[in-house]
Amino acid sequence: MKNYLEACSVPTTRIGEVEIPRLIMGIHPYDGCSYQNRERDAANFRAFNPVSAVSEVLQYAVREAGITAVQVDHMLPALDRLHLQAIWETEQITDTRIGLLAYILIPVTLDGEMVAYSQRAHATFYAKYEWMGGQAFRDHIGKDEIIRYVLGGAFDGMVTPETVPSYTPDEAARMQIDYAALERHIGFFEGCEILVADPGAEIDLLAMLGRFDLIREYLDFLRRRFKTVITSVHHAGVTNPLLEREGIAVDGYLTTVNQPGTFMFPTPELALDAIRNAGKPIIAIKPMAGGRYLRHKAFEYVFNDVGAKASLFGMGTLDQVRETTAAAREVLAAS
Repeated sequence: MKNYLEACSVPTTRIGEVEIPRLIMGIHPYDGCSYQNRERDAANFRAFNPVSAVSEVLQYAVREAGITAVQVDHMLPALDRLHLQAIWETEQITDTRIGLLAYILIPVTLDGEMVAYSQRAHATFYAKYEWMGGQAFRDHIGKDEIIRYVLGGAFDGMVTPETVPSYTPDEAARMQIDYAALERHIGFFEGCEILVADPGAEIDLLAMLGRFDLIREYLDFLRRRFKTVITSVHHAGVTNPLLEREGIAVDGYLTTVNQPGTFMFPTPELALDAIRNAGKPIIAIKPMAGGRYLRHKAFEYVFNDVGAKASLFGMGTLDQVRETTAAAREVLAAS
């Protein structure tokens, strides 16, 4: 069986201890997430529920586009297991070992309760955004289409410090990492060869609360298991400068980059400034702004304008992937 580099026909880049393709297959919408609306989510679930439907697209990406790395996840176990099965079937059919970039949720707890993705975490983010971005932030978040999607189609459910309290310094001091749960999360990928470990965006909350001790602690834990450890950052304009100032030892940042500035906070301008001044390689996510900014222009912006080292992109149907991979490959070839 060929390894992922032997079968790769797109440019590669060095991230930490590994060489990875500059194009990486994302997991959306195979986990049901469209970033469009709930109707599209339901349609995706029906279309991609059979493993064969996903494997067919992955086979095209490997054989025809030469893209041999893929993101994997564990947060939606039923769908994520189907995705791992599709990857395994694709490897057998194409005789190619696919490189895996694994998203791993870091279970941050407060008094025994999980705080990751909690409403109070979002209120903490909002307070920091307001302090940094002011009215520009409020204007930006009030028209962000991915935020609209996350909130179910309207902005009525927006969490702010006025509706939900932010975490206090005393509460931040009591936060811990549940390492038994983290071991279970890693165990989801038992038998998989992980190229890059990607601890989840809990780093945003810990950085904003000043708990760099916990960040260093769990990164050390992961480095005992994986050669290359990056981190997801969902709030680059705030988090990246904090991580850089503290000298946090990650091999790269995986963060949102797209020309419309969708899901880039506190404002696209602050996020881009932090991304362009980062001392670590940037792996871009959401380059097409959740399907709103397509084809060549999306990848020209990510690779040529911003200078990202690599990009994950959403997959979808065979026709969609044909179009997207062709555009991305042409941009990289011309770079």
